[in-house]
Amino acid sequence: MINGFEYAWEDMKVIIPGSVLPEDGVVAIKYKYAKEHTNIHARGAKAISMGRGKETPTASVTLLQSTVEKMIAGLPPGKNLTHMAPFTITVAYAPTGGTFVIDHLLYCRVMDFEKGMKTGDGNMTIDCELAVGDILYNI
Repeated sequence: MINGFEYAWEDMKVIIPGSVLPEDGVVAIKYKYAKEHTNIHARGAKAISMGRGKETPTASVTLLQSTVEKMIAGLPPGKNLTHMAPFTITVAYAPTGGTFVIDHLLYCRVMDFEKGMKTGDGNMTIDCELAVGDILYNI
């Protein structure tokens, strides 16, 4: 908390492929990290030790159509977001007068996206599900 305020959407800056400055066309972004933890059982009813398993980072981003078109423009004709080389997304939480928090989503690849509009829409937003190689928090 900074002077009574929590981090807010307006405090967040996101840098994606096709931009070297924070991208204004990001509508939403979510990312998480999961790690498998298991209890190991043998004789008796209680676990006798613990095991560790895979780590799985995942993410999704919602972009304005203009931002998606800018990203696609950097690809060969006929290619789409799923053909992009792995890329990094940088997310910076930077409140006025507060402490910067910077996370890096590494080796991102777009797994799927969908374009579409309906009556009454004033703009198009495109949800992109991402495969992520790693997430580095608070760099």
